[in-house]
Amino acid sequence: MAAEPVKISLVSNKPFIWNAEDACIVLEKYRIVGALAGCLSRAPRQNIQLGLPLQLMPEEAMLLLQEGYAQLVNSDQNAKLPSPEQVDRFQKMREESFKQQAEIGIAERKLIVQRRLDQIKEGRKAKRKQRLEKKKANGQDVDERELMRDEDKLDVKDIQITPMGQEHALVQIFTETPWVEEVDTDVRWDFPSTEEERVRYRVFRDLWRKGHSLTCGGKFGGDFLVYPGDPSRFHSFYIAVCLLHHQTMSAEKVVAMARLGSTVKKTVVLCSVDDDDELTYTSLQWTGIS
Repeated sequence: MAAEPVKISLVSNKPFIWNAEDACIVLEKYRIVGALAGCLSRAPRQNIQLGLPLQLMPEEAMLLLQEGYAQLVNSDQNAKLPSPEQVDRFQKMREESFKQQAEIGIAERKLIVQRRLDQIKEGRKAKRKQRLEKKKANGQDVDERELMRDEDKLDVKDIQITPMGQEHALVQIFTETPWVEEVDTDVRWDFPSTEEERVRYRVFRDLWRKGHSLTCGGKFGGDFLVYPGDPSRFHSFYIAVCLLHHQTMSAEKVVAMARLGSTVKKTVVLCSVDDDDELTYTSLQWTGIS
């Protein structure tokens, strides 16, 4: 049975994945890494840890589309006003979620009370004794039976547990609307549209098919960083720089790229498509001057 294609939305002509399951699938099954671009709802004023959506490089999105692993969907669907039926479903979902949370909350509270039952008994005894001594000090009559009350018979069911108010319920924040029943796939995307983009995509696809994982290489002055496996487990081995085959480069730029690769312990690879429409790779290695 074929897997359901991953849904990719275009926002300002940039591809995004909004569904958490889809984001996991493209990484675990297809070695497409992407970059998380959304803020966390509990920590919106920082950019160290990010969340959905997952932004893809154009090459990553096009590869998924051409391999049949994904489909482009119309992101404008999420901006439509919900129908009365959808609003009713949403309210029922909220009510059911609150009901489940309230039941779980009471059950957890009972477990906490059970673990601390001995402390609760001792605390009640101490409070009762303090209250009775205060009455004696004020000259009030004290029922001696109060002093003999047996707290050991106290049980969890005898302790009143305040139910959770609806204002304290956890609310699920969707990154993708769950109410869209029919996906609109009538979307046009003009990538790749230039010769440079076509070279970048062919290089990306070829290296991916060779079993590598790739991420954006901008921070190292290249087009892609090339990893032997999952980037969370391996360091990148190569910095791929995509060029037109007849593009000229100064000696200073070649030396600078080679020295950069040596400094960060990576091999710089110049990638292009020759006159025979074949991919060519040229590696640069800085050996210094002896």
